[in-house]
Amino acid sequence: MKKVYAINACVLVIIFLTAGIIARPSDYNREMKNLISQRTEVLNEFYDGRRDFDASRDKLELLESGKLLKNDVAAMKTYQSTDIDQVVSYKIKIKSCKKTSYGIIKGKAEIRWVMRSVNDTREEKHSYFFTGEINQKNTKLTQLKKI
Repeated sequence: MKKVYAINACVLVIIFLTAGIIARPSDYNREMKNLISQRTEVLNEFYDGRRDFDASRDKLELLESGKLLKNDVAAMKTYQSTDIDQVVSYKIKIKSCKKTSYGIIKGKAEIRWVMRSVNDTREEKHSYFFTGEINQKNTKLTQLKKI
């Protein structure tokens, strides 16, 4: 009788652990979608003049790291003398998201952009590969590359 209870208890534990492992990636989906969204907002606020360079760089440092951060800061520096389209709205859809054993999140996202230029408004849809780095305190976006 005790063996039956022990076997049932083991089966229940395995079911709960498996359910936890299966449900966990959705947390990273939400987190990566949030990071991509925040990055887009910071850059858009800088490009349309609502946020200055230093405040934008400081905010990006909280969201990004590595080469992506360096590229975004360099693009912001060169923006000063150019004219660029303003992002009016966007929608992010995470197609896939997976955590590796090295603490890296990799995935694919689709972003629909509605952009306004001097002459017109247009919509574009692009797919991106993204990576994120899980630190002790938070997760940071390290790559967002158009496919």
